[in-house]
Amino acid sequence: MDAPPERIVRAVNQGRWEEYLPGEHGPLFAHQQGSIVVVTHSEAEPKADLPKFSPREQQVLVLLGEGMTTAQIAIELGLSARTIRGYVANMKARLEAQNIQQLVARAVALGLFRPEV
Repeated sequence: MDAPPERIVRAVNQGRWEEYLPGEHGPLFAHQQGSIVVVTHSEAEPKADLPKFSPREQQVLVLLGEGMTTAQIAIELGLSARTIRGYVANMKARLEAQNIQQLVARAVALGLFRPEV
């Protein structure tokens, strides 16, 4: 890999996956291992104890992954911003994330959704 590890981790935590998809070596995958994210060339094995998100939470997660704010998501889905913040808070608690960027990065690392690049 030609990028320094700190830059990769920062990009993963910010959801900027497209910077780390080398053409000749194939895609890279992020894996959550304890409190760190590991970037490898192989997908993580699915875990039986992964948190489950409701269809609406999944929808909010995907929109967060696309970079939308909670206010924008509320308008898009026709819900109140308070409701969206509630969904986000519940998902952050289940994934032990401190902020939205970490929530999205951990969800991707755990295979709960794949961002479109």
